[in-house]
Amino acid sequence: MRIDCFTLSTATIVLVFSLPAQADPLASASMAVFDADGPRHVDLTPTETPVLTVFTPDGEREVALTTSWPEIQGSGYLKLSSGYRHDKLRYNIPGNGANIASELTWHVPASEIRVDGDWTHTSGLTIKGHLAYAQAIAGGEVQDSDYLLSDRQGEFSRSYAKPQDSRMFDISLGAGWKLPLGKGNSLTPMLGLARYDSLYRMRDGQQVISAYGFTTPLGSFPGLDSKYNPVWSSVWQGLSAEFEPLAQFALRATIKHHWFDYRAEADWNLRSDRAHPISFVHEGYGRGWENELGADWRLFQSHRLTLDLSMRKFELKDGKRILYPASGGSIETSLNEVIADSWSARLGYRHDF
Repeated sequence: MRIDCFTLSTATIVLVFSLPAQADPLASASMAVFDADGPRHVDLTPTETPVLTVFTPDGEREVALTTSWPEIQGSGYLKLSSGYRHDKLRYNIPGNGANIASELTWHVPASEIRVDGDWTHTSGLTIKGHLAYAQAIAGGEVQDSDYLLSDRQGEFSRSYAKPQDSRMFDISLGAGWKLPLGKGNSLTPMLGLARYDSLYRMRDGQQVISAYGFTTPLGSFPGLDSKYNPVWSSVWQGLSAEFEPLAQFALRATIKHHWFDYRAEADWNLRSDRAHPISFVHEGYGRGWENELGADWRLFQSHRLTLDLSMRKFELKDGKRILYPASGGSIETSLNEVIADSWSARLGYRHDF
């Protein structure tokens, strides 16, 4: 046995360590404290959580000692899905006294892959986002029509092309506050930013109408490889709802309203009178909406099978068109409208954490 004594103020403290034959030498250690009221023993047996005993004029108290960082509590998921997507974009311009002198329309079928993420703090703070990429598949069509008269009358030229190798890229990120509406049900108002960047192509041209003195011969014309690159950059507000009628089944719905800044660059590669690689630019501001519907089936624990349907429509009115002649400089004219529709259906896998 070993005894250490020392004096602190008016109290004498004696440390008494008994060392029985066991693995932990402090398992039965105690400390004898001698003060004006006589000796008393304090148990020194280690605890799972270290504590500090503080002696004050009002008596002793224990303070827990911890070195662990506070955990950020919350839940979320990651989802990977793929499926079919169809984009349609149409724009038209005035000219030569006609309210619609030229109009182009893309129909682009595509395969899409998309990654979604969601995280919600225990307080209700929620962050949602997604990335999507789509590549054109077989089929699709691009129509280019020119008119002499207003209201699409006097069509003197029409050609068709294929949108092969077109591609689309979407990114969206938002934050909001999840409001619980009972077990498994919630409503989440949100604000966010989004960018929809597409590259629509025209290849394998076919002239089908040449009238009113227009001399382009009918039939195919080689070398067509024109591009139109629209970018919709938006601020949006939305509402997301979740409903869980069964423990293994859940429904989701989201609606968003967008305010857009629009810019599109085009390269008309067969036009020798235009500059390259930027033949003209479209600019303007627009609005649009976006809807998403989804269903989840819980396979086991944190694994789910998902089915999603997304739809959106963006629209710009009264924009501007900036032409870049091959000789240099620029010419600003009017852009009537740009209307973009898109929908997709996807099957996916979701992992909850």
